[in-house]
Amino acid sequence: MLYKKERPAVLIFKDGRYFEGIGFGATKQVEGEIVFTTITGAGYNETLTDPSYQGQIVVMTHPLVGNYGVPAWEKDKYGIHKYFESDSIKVSGFVVNECCKNPSHFESAKTLNEFLLEENVPGIEWIDTRAITKILREEGVKLGILKVYNPGDRPNIEKLKEKAKDVEDPNLRHLASEVSTKEVKRLLPSDPKGRVVLIDLGVKNNILRNLLQRQIEIIMVPYDFSYEQIMKFKPNGVFISNGPGDPAIYEKAIITSKKLIENSIPTMGICLGNQIIALAAGGTSYKLKYGHRGGNKTVINPETRQCYITSQNHGFCVKRFEEEGFKEFLINIDDNSNEGIIHKEKPIFAVQFHPEASPGPLDSLYLFDKFLNYMGL
Repeated sequence: MLYKKERPAVLIFKDGRYFEGIGFGATKQVEGEIVFTTITGAGYNETLTDPSYQGQIVVMTHPLVGNYGVPAWEKDKYGIHKYFESDSIKVSGFVVNECCKNPSHFESAKTLNEFLLEENVPGIEWIDTRAITKILREEGVKLGILKVYNPGDRPNIEKLKEKAKDVEDPNLRHLASEVSTKEVKRLLPSDPKGRVVLIDLGVKNNILRNLLQRQIEIIMVPYDFSYEQIMKFKPNGVFISNGPGDPAIYEKAIITSKKLIENSIPTMGICLGNQIIALAAGGTSYKLKYGHRGGNKTVINPETRQCYITSQNHGFCVKRFEEEGFKEFLINIDDNSNEGIIHKEKPIFAVQFHPEASPGPLDSLYLFDKFLNYMGL
């Protein structure tokens, strides 16, 4: 196949180990944190556009990716992109075993290769993603470089090895500031019955959609909004979104969350939002060895023993704790890590996973209704 001969590509770890393959998407060099997700062949469009992947090179463990193509940038009745979690690709690079060149779906508007090319994001295929995943599971996530060359170029591996030594951890950056809204935005359902201020640390579109479907007006504000700025909107509640990076560096969001707790404001958090609320309550966070990224992660309520299948995407976690009136109400069944906290008396709770994920399990969509109940709506 001529496609396989077009552009050589290399994925190289900071320690010098490398994998050669065939490039697709943009012809360029990127660096970042190399992580893997066990999401299946469905969900690559959502994965690519998830703001929580900012600064990361994502490895898909599913062997064939792109088989149903990429839909158009169509919006729903709320003005939100129907098939994507944001308005652009957020991953730095994309690693697959095989990229489908001839997708088949009635809503497909382009191929995966064309999508990455349009968005100026490099990808690599015909690479052993199983071997890469084993390394990441056994040793932890890696920093590295993905480079796609021009046709006919020969990769200079020694030169790449030297460059890879200088790759910086993107988690040292304030990643939320790179994906958060820069201005206040208002999203209005047809018949609003309440108002939520959403602190945007990198929110996914389907979170917005789930709130709007419940007739909740959303005031989306930048990641660094203060408690006083938020309360000027007179919200029924506050939502702290998902997002990328190390929660400990988001000091303004933590300070705001402390005041939300102190004043008993109905509050819900998802993913990074769970970590922010926990840190505000006196907890501590840590980095997982290789993260939780996939669509079939099981969590359990330790009191009721009820289990939920969840979709997850996070590299940091909260140490299990009971602080300032909070308790854990969900834990990860695989590694016993925290998956949710709830205040014993105040209307505040958060979960580490994504109840809104699409495609994904629907087990925990009830949490949005729980939030509405907390707000008295």
